[in-house]
Amino acid sequence: MRLAPASLQVDLRVRRIIAIARIEILHLMRDRTTISLIFLVPAIQILLFGYAVNPDPKHVSIAIAGRAGSPMARVRSTIEKTGYFTVLADGLDSGSAQRMVAQGKALVGVELAPADSDDSTHFGEAKIFVDATDPQAVRPALAALENSYWEQVARLNAIGPLSKVDVHWLYNPDGGPSWIIVPGLVGVIVMISMLMLGALTLVRERERGSWETLLATTVDAIDALVGKLSPYVVIGTVQAATVIWIARVLFSLPLTGNLLALLIAAPLYATANLAAGFCFSALAENQLQAIQAAIFFYLPSMLLSGFMFPFQGMPVWARTIGETLPLTHFVRATRGVLLKGAGADLVASEMLPVTLFALAAAAIALPAYRRRID
Repeated sequence: MRLAPASLQVDLRVRRIIAIARIEILHLMRDRTTISLIFLVPAIQILLFGYAVNPDPKHVSIAIAGRAGSPMARVRSTIEKTGYFTVLADGLDSGSAQRMVAQGKALVGVELAPADSDDSTHFGEAKIFVDATDPQAVRPALAALENSYWEQVARLNAIGPLSKVDVHWLYNPDGGPSWIIVPGLVGVIVMISMLMLGALTLVRERERGSWETLLATTVDAIDALVGKLSPYVVIGTVQAATVIWIARVLFSLPLTGNLLALLIAAPLYATANLAAGFCFSALAENQLQAIQAAIFFYLPSMLLSGFMFPFQGMPVWARTIGETLPLTHFVRATRGVLLKGAGADLVASEMLPVTLFALAAAAIALPAYRRRID
C-alpha cells in the first residue's frame, strides 16, 4: 500500500527525529562523565537532603546559670523533656550562661534570678540569651521550651485535672524531616539536570560547529531539535522514577496516591525545564553564559517553590513569582501523591501551569534560535 504524500512526510519526519535521537544517545553513552553525573548527583543529593539536612534540629546546646537546688532541678527537667536540648552545664555562676553564648560554646543560655523560696514549684525570673546568627537552628527548640514551660505552670497552678489535648499530624505522623524534603527533591533533581543539559546542548554544538553540519543535511531545524532533546526527556523521567524508588526504600514514603499519574506528568515537567534550558542556550553566546543563566533560574526556583521554605509564609510578590515556576507545581504534585494520597485530578491541575510555562519558554527560544540559524 502506497503512502499518501502527507503520511510520507510524517513518516520521514519521525524517522529523522529517531535517527538524531539515536545519535544523541550514542554520544551520551560515550560520554561516561555526563552519564555518571546524571545518576550519581541525584543519589548524593537524596542522601544529603534525606539524612543530613534537618529543618527541625535537635541537640541544641544550652547552659543554665543559677543557684543549684530544687528550682534548678525543675528547670533542667523542663528543658530536657522538650527533647530539643543538650544541657552543657547547669548551676553556673550568674552571667556564665550568657558568656558561654557570647563565646560560641552554647547556642542558648538561661540566667535564673534568685528564687524567693526553696519551693521546687517556683521557677523565679529568667533571662534567655540566644545566638541569633542562625535563628532557624534554635527557633523550634525555643518554641518547644516555651510550650513546656507553660504546661508546667498550668499543671502546678491548676485547681483540677488538666484536659488532655490530642494533636494528630496528618500525612506525616512522625514529623520526619525526610518526608518533607524528599518529595520535593524529585522535582529539584530533574529540574537541575534538565536545565543544564538543555542549556549546554545547543551552545556546545554551535561552538564545535557540528550543529551547522547537521543542518546542512536534509534534516530541518525542528526535527534536529526534537531529536536531540527527546533522549533527555526520557532521562528526566527515569531520574524521577529512580528518586521515588530510592525514597520509598530508604525513607518508607507511603506512596498512597496515583503514582502512575505522577510518572506520566514527569516527562511534561522535564520538557518544561528543557525548554527553559534551550531558551538560555539560544540566547547565550557561549557555554559559560548558558550555565550562569541556568543557575540564575534554578536558585530562585528552589527558594520560592516551597521546597526549602513554607510557601504560605512568603510575601505576596514572592508567591506570585513562585506560581510561575514549574518546580512549585511539581513539588505540590509529588507531595500530594506521595504523602496525601492525591489522584490524577491534582496532578493534572498542577501540570497546567507547567505546560503554559513550557509553551512560553519555547515561544521565546524558537525565534532567537531561528535568528541564529539565519
